[in-house]
Amino acid sequence: MASRKLTEGRLRAALQRLLDGKPERLEKVGKLSLNKINKEAGLSHSYINKFKDFVEKVAEPAIAKYNENYDPLAEQLKSGTTENLSDTDKLRGKLKKEIALKEQYRKERDDSDVARKLLEKQISTLMFRVYELQDELRHNNVVSLSSKNQK
Repeated sequence: MASRKLTEGRLRAALQRLLDGKPERLEKVGKLSLNKINKEAGLSHSYINKFKDFVEKVAEPAIAKYNENYDPLAEQLKSGTTENLSDTDKLRGKLKKEIALKEQYRKERDDSDVARKLLEKQISTLMFRVYELQDELRHNNVVSLSSKNQK
């Protein structure tokens, strides 16, 4: 039973390494599969299929999510192996990167605008409170002349 838990732990660690893009035993090329997880864990052929709970509850949903977002063009551009790509594919990849950056910058700009407006509102509130306190101090700092003459 202990070896089963150990093996499942190896499978989980292998899956996490593959999802993080830092495999130890494989090259990070292509879509994710059960076989890749199996090989990354260092297990024999199709050994992963003995862990049905792990496959159904953990591996398959992770594989589906990863493969849904997988873009082979972007992967080739990240790894630097662009010699197999045509000029149009290179330009498409570059355009995708630029569009993603542009979207990120727009989001950051919008977030900073919201933060700026909140700060301006808070500054206005604080400035008005300072004005109120100064006015109150001005009214309370009045010294009666008649009290000075009596001493």
